[in-house]
Amino acid sequence: MSDSLEEKMVSIAADSPTEARLREMGLVDVHELDATICVHLVYATAENFMGVVLYDDLHKAFLLPEMAERVVQAQALLKAERPELSLMILDAARPISIQRRMFHVVAGTPRNIYVSNPKHGPGLHNYGAAVDVTLVDSLGRRLDMGTDVDHFGSKAHTDREAQLVSEGKISQEAYENRLLLRRVMREAGLKPIRSEWWHFNLMSREQARKRLKPIDW
Repeated sequence: MSDSLEEKMVSIAADSPTEARLREMGLVDVHELDATICVHLVYATAENFMGVVLYDDLHKAFLLPEMAERVVQAQALLKAERPELSLMILDAARPISIQRRMFHVVAGTPRNIYVSNPKHGPGLHNYGAAVDVTLVDSLGRRLDMGTDVDHFGSKAHTDREAQLVSEGKISQEAYENRLLLRRVMREAGLKPIRSEWWHFNLMSREQARKRLKPIDW
């Protein structure tokens, strides 16, 4: 990066306590690597499937350096093909303390199957090795992807999208937008999952547990 030491120190000083700890652990703020990538952490708002704010002092998208670089690469691939579009990060690194709060909100409800129970070990978000993303236009408006983020059900799955289109459950435009998102993320070396069109991993949980330390406090 070309920022001066003084500029970097200002950036660090502007971090919240949680953001400062993530930086101290070696994670990086993706927006500092590429300011064209949009960031809107849904759990820093009540605009999520639980309807509560979980990130009290986390508003920046922190990821492992390797993961962040791959997201930056995906953005470059997207811009080369569709200059008017951008990635928007909706969730990134997530401390286990927040994972516990998240699971506590859904514990004892039918929604608990959609949130990883930290008692069973960290998820990839808890290592900074997973990211939730969508596509936005030049005005920051989200493209039609067929469902909202955190829609839990078959319409969010990636393994039967052509059937979803034929049944009129998602539009052809949404299908094509999903294909575009997956293509640039895959070309950057990130892995989609079957149940959530917005979620991409750097590695498996088993690999993360062998190589990484979770964000645990």
